[in-house]
Amino acid sequence: MSDKKTNPVDEARRLVAEDEQRKTDDCLAEIEQVLAKYGRKLQITQPQITIVPM
Repeated sequence: MSDKKTNPVDEARRLVAEDEQRKTDDCLAEIEQVLAKYGRKLQITQPQITIVPM
């Protein structure tokens, strides 16, 4: 058995993680668009998120 063969469970986890990251990125882009419309931007400082004037 080759080490390069991907475990189906690991592959499924990777695909789910990629999909979740894409959804998160899409959501963030939408939030930033709406905030920009109102002259605001998203400021993220761990562990808090603040909406501030642009």
